[in-house]
Amino acid sequence: MGISGIANNIVQEPLIGIEWDGRPGSRLATRWEWSPDRMSIRLELDKGIKFHDGTGLTAATAADILREGLTRNEATAISFQSVTSVEADGDSLVVRFSKPDAFFLADLANVALMHPLKDWLGTGPFKYAGSDDELANIRALDSIRLMAFDEYYRGRPHISAVELKRYDDQRGAWAALMRGEIDAVHEVSPSAMDFVEKQSTIRTFPHTRPYYVQVLFNLRHPALKETAVRQALSHAVDRQQIVDSGLDERGLVAEGPIWPQHWAYSAAPKSYSLNTEAATLLLDGAGYRIKLARQRGRMNSRFRFTCLTLANDSRYEKIGILLQKQLYDIGVDMEIVALPWEQLVARIGKRDFDAFLFERTSGRSLTWTYLAFHSSQSTTGYTAADRVLDRLRGATNDAETRAAVNDLQRRLYDDPPALFLAWPVVARAVSKDFEVPTEAGRDVMGSLWQWRPAAAPRP
Repeated sequence: MGISGIANNIVQEPLIGIEWDGRPGSRLATRWEWSPDRMSIRLELDKGIKFHDGTGLTAATAADILREGLTRNEATAISFQSVTSVEADGDSLVVRFSKPDAFFLADLANVALMHPLKDWLGTGPFKYAGSDDELANIRALDSIRLMAFDEYYRGRPHISAVELKRYDDQRGAWAALMRGEIDAVHEVSPSAMDFVEKQSTIRTFPHTRPYYVQVLFNLRHPALKETAVRQALSHAVDRQQIVDSGLDERGLVAEGPIWPQHWAYSAAPKSYSLNTEAATLLLDGAGYRIKLARQRGRMNSRFRFTCLTLANDSRYEKIGILLQKQLYDIGVDMEIVALPWEQLVARIGKRDFDAFLFERTSGRSLTWTYLAFHSSQSTTGYTAADRVLDRLRGATNDAETRAAVNDLQRRLYDDPPALFLAWPVVARAVSKDFEVPTEAGRDVMGSLWQWRPAAAPRP
């Protein structure tokens, strides 16, 4: 995430947030209520909300902004396609649907209510400092200054100003933090955690990042299209070694793509662990026996595939090497091709890949799992989970959601679309000059407006 994205998360707010357990949480809307038939929802706005120019946020204005936001985000927020109307009713918004859609509140969390004329004006605890011309090109800036918003409806922040700076690499950011030139580093990678944690002037706040590292398969590959082959590869991977060596012991083994702290999640009834014997038997049974290489320099193998990943990222380099060795042990030749971001995105967009190693957001919600693996949204040719994903989208209560999640976990085990590897643990690093409200395992950046200067700053 660039500094403009970080800034937007502080400056702008959605109607609904997603809490750490995946439940919807209040933001600009303090409460909401579904109709009995789930064909409409009423969202009640908090009192006294203002944009940074002093304009009050009325329900009528919010309805206008939301209508435009629904159209703008319809491609990724799939529940918005079911919305038939958004109307103001007193201090509330009433949204009506053509059919019930369980993903609506999670999708709504990704839509910030921006000022109708100047999209850099929000309702959040901090506001942008700078001229309109500068802010109109905010994505090009290497530093962004934010000022406390005195009229923030939840109370003025304790910090008067925040300046965000872009560094070319983490080493430069750490050095600036050590010298006291900056007060916090947004994200400390697993490989740097030990070093940063030893600094006496800094506190680190680790949390599980809600992104899972995976190798996603393109089922158009002649071998990878076979369920038994993907099951075999899943058995061949030592995920704990990926966490220990690839992520420097800073991560959790991934059983699948569902956020493990989600309220509807339960330990998978079946999960993959290292079992090379099972992997070998499955490949033999599918007719993939080791053959002599036709090209000099290639290994004798059962089959070969190429795995794309991001260049100049040590995480994927280490994980890729570990996976190559693990698959080599069962006679599968996986070639890693590291590409710059633009080329990687282009290849994936054109479906020009056998597999790719990367991380994907869970969004701490189930809508992102749908986007990743429903055939109407993905580019891999995977269809095995469509029916249960549709059940999940149509769930109307907690019991139906839990049952669908459980069935989805079974489906992703029986017919795996990817190698699910790990949930990385990352950290924020903050100078002890600040008191930071904490809750174990949570991301402290969400409480930035509540940080305050320490009573006794470091000498």
